[in-house]
Amino acid sequence: MITITGRPPRYFLLLFLGAAICWALLSVFLIPSYMVAITHLPVTQSPDSRGQPFEDITIRSNKVGLAGWWLPAPNPIAQLIFVHGAGSNRTSKFVGSLDFYRMLHDLGVSVVTMDLRNHGNSPITDATIRMGATEWPDVIAAADWLKQNHPSQLPRYVLGASMGGSAAIHALHHGLQADGLILLDPQLNIFDSLSRGAQVSTGLPAWIFSLATRIAIWRYGLPSGERKPLSMAVKLSLPILLIQDWDDPVTRSAFARSLQEINANVRLQRVPRIDKSDPCLDNKGAWGTHVAALPCHPDWTRRTIRQFIESIFPPSIPRSSERPVST
Repeated sequence: MITITGRPPRYFLLLFLGAAICWALLSVFLIPSYMVAITHLPVTQSPDSRGQPFEDITIRSNKVGLAGWWLPAPNPIAQLIFVHGAGSNRTSKFVGSLDFYRMLHDLGVSVVTMDLRNHGNSPITDATIRMGATEWPDVIAAADWLKQNHPSQLPRYVLGASMGGSAAIHALHHGLQADGLILLDPQLNIFDSLSRGAQVSTGLPAWIFSLATRIAIWRYGLPSGERKPLSMAVKLSLPILLIQDWDDPVTRSAFARSLQEINANVRLQRVPRIDKSDPCLDNKGAWGTHVAALPCHPDWTRRTIRQFIESIFPPSIPRSSERPVST
């Protein structure tokens, strides 16, 4: 039995200071590595489950061979590069990726998609997720694969979900050519999304991870300052469709709204309300409505994407596929 002597307030003050010091040490030396650590999720499903034709491919990104799929649409009207989020793969259940591919197929859009480095069936390079800072070359590599294997003058789009949005924005900043960008609950602010991600993973308040988040950004070279996705996205001049859930607990709507206010090329579409008890959110836990547009509102998502594509290249205009590809 421990007997506490002296004034209780002093004891509790010492206890609080001790806990604060321990948490600070954890925030500096341990927690940052967990924030960027990979979760190995191999691909166990295929578009076969949706009755969709596909081809297994390997995309060379520098010296890394990325596992991917080519999903051709009959009589295609466009090509699209699909980029998944952090800790996921090309079959993300949160996004409903396989249903996304089928929807795009039915819209006449051919898709190339891949597991980013350190994800899915692609090689582990450094076992670290860099929030777009090192993943963006994989997006450009997918565009190069299209050029080499399916050269076309069809319109080309890029779709990035969550961290995939950051990777897509970085790729466009570094010279990727595209006719339009589709962002699904994109990661626009690394500090905020990392701390919010820690909150939904642990149940602890986001502010308590502030120090660990800053250390992670510094130690692992995550995008910050002028390299933040939001800072880069405000300078993009191509048409951008930004699909944002207003209650997303991780990639919050305030940053999507800021991007729309600064960049006139952004068409911000607010996902219709999703009830927390909706079966479409089963097994998502505290991640809630993050990237849940298609699973929860499939008709709305299909219509929104179709309207965006047709607003850039209306059906009445002859498709570029009717013109010979320049050589």
